Amino acid sequence: MTLLDADDTIVAIASPTSPAPRGVVRISGNDTAGILQRMGIPTREIQTPIRMEAHVHIGNPLGLIPVDVMIWPTRRSYTGQPSAELHTYGSLPVLQGLVDEAGRCGARPARPGEYTMRAFLAGRLDLTQAEAVLGVIEAEQRGTLDHALRQLGGNLSQPLERMRNTLLDLLAD
Repeated sequence: MTLLDADDTIVAIASPTSPAPRGVVRISGNDTAGILQRMGIPTREIQTPIRMEAHVHIGNPLGLIPVDVMIWPTRRSYTGQPSAELHTYGSLPVLQGLVDEAGRCGARPARPGEYTMRAFLAGRLDLTQAEAVLGVIEAEQRGTLDHALRQLGGNLSQPLERMRNTLLDLLAD
């Protein structure tokens, strides 16, 4: 991803792709509201975060499917950009249908790690927390997961920040 790509509106499945009762598709970028509108989800006049029910047509044979839509129209989302999540059935064909429909409406597929990169660029995460997100995702054992969760919570970055501030204070004297 280049910094120029950070202005694109992206879409991806944000939940595990194994069969489940619920699944999530995430959209993020400046054209989120426009893409939702083109998908048939009314977004006019939305100024604050909102949850609504809607239906999206994802082509035949699946047709019209129900979605719970969470919209963050301002920069107060994980990525620091307008964002939305579409919650629906946890079926891979349904989730992929939503991604494909968002693509037809102007979003491009997100690259691996792109949501976290955007959160980092927006100042929502520091570098150690961004790396910890990957650690949480890739954890295969409880100990590895616990370590990544501590790092995500600032366990590493907070002491480093205190050390940096102490050094700056000593240099200032």
